[in-house]
Amino acid sequence: MFAKFFKNIPYEYRLAGTFFVIGLVWLITTDNLLLIAMDDKQLLVNVLIYKEWFSIIAGTIVIFLLTKYLIKKVQNANTKAEKHELLQTEFIKNISHELRTPMNAIIGFSELTMSLENTNDETKEYLKIIEKSSKELLTVVTDLVDTSLLSSGAMNVNPADFEIQPFIKTVYSYFTPIMGQNVRLELFNNGSQNGVTIFSDEEKLRRIFHNLVNNAIKYTYKGKIVIGYQLKEDQIIFFVEDTGVGIKKELHQNLFKKFKQIEIERLNRSGGSGLGLSICKEMIELLDGKIWLESQSGKGSTFYFSIPKKYIRE
Repeated sequence: MFAKFFKNIPYEYRLAGTFFVIGLVWLITTDNLLLIAMDDKQLLVNVLIYKEWFSIIAGTIVIFLLTKYLIKKVQNANTKAEKHELLQTEFIKNISHELRTPMNAIIGFSELTMSLENTNDETKEYLKIIEKSSKELLTVVTDLVDTSLLSSGAMNVNPADFEIQPFIKTVYSYFTPIMGQNVRLELFNNGSQNGVTIFSDEEKLRRIFHNLVNNAIKYTYKGKIVIGYQLKEDQIIFFVEDTGVGIKKELHQNLFKKFKQIEIERLNRSGGSGLGLSICKEMIELLDGKIWLESQSGKGSTFYFSIPKKYIRE
């Protein structure tokens, strides 16, 4: 632990500390040497006085540098704490909005549906809005529950054998009816790679897929979204590719961190809890995999997540 702490201290402060130790040893040992080496008492007194003054000045400099370092560490810690608090505040505001919006829609359209003056067509339209709002509300609540379980380490992995191709098709079938008029959902053709069975947590993989496809739908206004998988080297790589607005390169680094997605949501003026991608990252890591993306602003995005090929059932 001490070695790690020492390594993290900047070079100039380590150097100052080294000189401090050398100076301390020098102070302890040189008095006796001077008494033995010098016969002139007046000269000896002068030398000792200058030595003491030098020691005081050197010690003061070392203490100043170390104090400066510690103050800087405290300031950095305070800055990080303030930034984290700011992100949490932004998150709470965002979540409050995300919860209130579908709740208001559910309440409002439920009241309209109960009105006797509604036609059958109006009732169906209201029920569709209620269903959509209920799903949005469920997504927000699920994100909060998943984040809580992941943070506490209480989320369990339940692996089982399942075939990849039918699994991908269920994701495709779920999203096909809700695609916009100008966006089509496509299933990647794996050719000879069909019929692969893996041992993993199907529900968590589905959750990851759903989060990524939802994101793609949110930011893709025309073109297509492609979902699929490929077997490459020592990995099974799943992907969600879109022709949407893309993500600026400077945002990639923090994209999978908690609350950071809020910044992207705000820049694109789109709703969201800011937790979806961080949940994806933590879930895929539970499955011994990893997640990454390729994206450029205005040129679409491709999100990849993988699990080791060792989980394939022969």
